[in-house]
Amino acid sequence: MKTIPTNIITGFLGVGKTTLIRHLLSQKPEHERWAILVNEFGEIGIDGALLSEGGATVKEIPGGCMCCVAGLPMQVGLTQLLRQQQFDRLIIEPTGLGHPLEILQTLNDQFQNVIELKACLTLIDPRHFASQRHLDNDIFRQQLEVADVLVIGKMDLASDEQLTAMHKQLDQWLLQQRPQVQIKQGQLQPHWLEGEHQQHSPLPEPSHHHGGNYPAATLPTPTAGHPIVSKQHQGQGYFSAGWVIHPAKVFALEPLFNWVNGLTCDRLKAVLITDQGIIALNLADGVVKMLELDECEDSRLEIIHHQPLDWDALGGEMEKCLE
Repeated sequence: MKTIPTNIITGFLGVGKTTLIRHLLSQKPEHERWAILVNEFGEIGIDGALLSEGGATVKEIPGGCMCCVAGLPMQVGLTQLLRQQQFDRLIIEPTGLGHPLEILQTLNDQFQNVIELKACLTLIDPRHFASQRHLDNDIFRQQLEVADVLVIGKMDLASDEQLTAMHKQLDQWLLQQRPQVQIKQGQLQPHWLEGEHQQHSPLPEPSHHHGGNYPAATLPTPTAGHPIVSKQHQGQGYFSAGWVIHPAKVFALEPLFNWVNGLTCDRLKAVLITDQGIIALNLADGVVKMLELDECEDSRLEIIHHQPLDWDALGGEMEKCLE
C-alpha cells in the first residue's frame, strides 16, 4: 500500500494552528484528498467544524492529549480515519498542550508502514518567549525541539524586546539554525510541508507514555428539553469548560461578542448559530476574531485557562446571550 505523506503541525495554545491549516487547505490541489486528525484539549470538539469546510476529511479526538495511555486514542482515531479511503496527505494537529515526542513514538511504533513522516512544523508566537510561564513549560520546549521548521507568526504584535528574547532563547536552546519562516494571518506556502523529518530528540520508550484521563466520558447530545450540555476538563496545568447548545437556540451576536470581549482567559473557541448567521469566534491574547461559516450542526463554545474559573457563572452569562 502506498504510504501517506504526513505532517505534524504543533504549537502552544492560541498560536493559530487551525488558521494555518485552513489556509493550507485553501491551496490544496483539487485532485488530492487530505485527511486531518485534530486533537483538542477540551471535551466538546470545535476545530472539526472549522476545518471540514476546507474539503478535507476530519477526525476529532477531544478530551486531552491524544498520546495519553500509550497512544491508544491516537491509534484508534487514526485507524478509523485511514480506513475510510486512500489519502494523498495526512495532517496531525495535536492540542496545544500535547506531547509531540509521544505522538512521534506512536506513529513510529504503529503506523510506520502506512505513513511517510514529512516535516514537523512548530508554530510560535514571539511574545511567548518573554513569558516565564511558557519558558518553564516542558511541552512548550518539546514542541520546539521536534520542529523541522519554525513557523513564526504574529510578528506584528511582538515588541522589539520580545523578538530579542525569542532569538536569544532559540539560540540558547540550539534551535536558531532550524529553518524558519515568518507568516501573517496563517498564510504558509504549502511547499514547507514537503521537507523531510529529522529526528532531533530521542523518542521515549512506549512504556513511558504519560498517563491521562482519556478516554473522555461521552458528552450527552443536547435536546429540545435539555438544550445545553456542558463538560469540564483539566490537565497539564490548565482547566477548561465547554458547552454544546441545541441548534434551535440562537445567539444574539452583539451581546455575545461584547461578553466574549470582556472575558479574561487564555483561550476561547466557538462555532455558533447567531441571529446574523453562523460564525466562529476565537479569543487569544485578549484579541477576539470572528469568521463567517457556511454551516454547523449545533453551537459549541469552549474556554481554557491556566487557573480554574467560575464555570457555572460563565455558563449563566453565556445563556443570557441567547435570544
